[in-house]
Amino acid sequence: MTQIRDHVIRVDLSTRTVRRERVPERWRRQFLGGKGLGARYLYEDLEANTDPLGPANVLGFMLGPLSGYLPGETRYAAVTKSPLTGGFLDSYAGGQFPVRLAGARPNCLGILVTGRANSPVSIRIDENGVEIVDANDIAGIETDAVGDAFPDAAVACIGPAGEAMVRYATIASDAGDHHAGRGGAGAVMGSKNLKAIVVRGKPIQPTGELARLHREYAEAYQEHETGRWLRAGATIESLDFADETGLLATRGWQEMGFDESDAIGVEAATESALEREYPDGDHPGGFRVETDDGDTVPRGGTAMTLGAGLGIDDFADVARLGSLCDRLGTDVISVGNAVAWAIRAADAGHVDLDLSFGDVDAAAALIERIATRDGPIADTLAD
Repeated sequence: MTQIRDHVIRVDLSTRTVRRERVPERWRRQFLGGKGLGARYLYEDLEANTDPLGPANVLGFMLGPLSGYLPGETRYAAVTKSPLTGGFLDSYAGGQFPVRLAGARPNCLGILVTGRANSPVSIRIDENGVEIVDANDIAGIETDAVGDAFPDAAVACIGPAGEAMVRYATIASDAGDHHAGRGGAGAVMGSKNLKAIVVRGKPIQPTGELARLHREYAEAYQEHETGRWLRAGATIESLDFADETGLLATRGWQEMGFDESDAIGVEAATESALEREYPDGDHPGGFRVETDDGDTVPRGGTAMTLGAGLGIDDFADVARLGSLCDRLGTDVISVGNAVAWAIRAADAGHVDLDLSFGDVDAAAALIERIATRDGPIADTLAD
């Protein structure tokens, strides 16, 4: 029998307490979905001058009423006050984390985290409850290694960039394949000394009428233009579209088209891919590509900002930079633009950096420095 999602779980890391809280019925009707309900909780809980990186900020991992039940409803919303903009932040990620969270806590609409732990911790969730545990054993490691440390669970975690509170750090799931990427939700997680949320729970198996709707929805989605687009090339096809329409920002926004776009677009991804992200599923996902540091799934933003944006015309190099960002837990779009700005500033003689467009090794070195705030320039770019 389907359970009504009618409560949230509040986790206070300062006091290391967990409590269940019923969501008012009128809120559930007025603020449908993770974004809406998360916004209502932020409005209720935060003062106007709340420091985004202070313990009073709320970080919500929010689900919608249909999360885990229907195809396409496999995402969660990371909702918080952004350390990058100072405003409302809603950032989204898919994969196994929201599916397993919905299965482990089937009547829960979200996890609201406040406070700050004195040392690294993780939140462990399963069908039996929620607990806060020490996480010194996984502190400091990259997102793929955090995922590998819990092979029987779904994990949302931060990498070194989140721990360093880089203001565009991400929250990674599926060992770095998916990210709540924009606006710095990972920095908020780092400010709370929260390294990971680890969920052990089986995905929901719809029954009865919901099972029928699930099948019908899946079949309709396959035939819809969105489903066809995702099967053909997923988001990486956005690069080809942007180039054709003259909207592809290139070499630090100095040009709006990239002559070498064919070398890093959807055809290059297709030729380079080991397989699709979900080779046996109805929705195959992105292209899984091998790099020297392991496999990765580059998205459209990766090719646009770390490829065209940095003047890099080799798909293997683009995938390498994307993998580095995914493992460090930093947003590919934001860091790509930061590196492009640094190259232009170096060209103009404003900063002393050995950088140039098309130099993948120099870009990789600067990305690593940004993620760990290594030096004053990297610290400035991290903010």
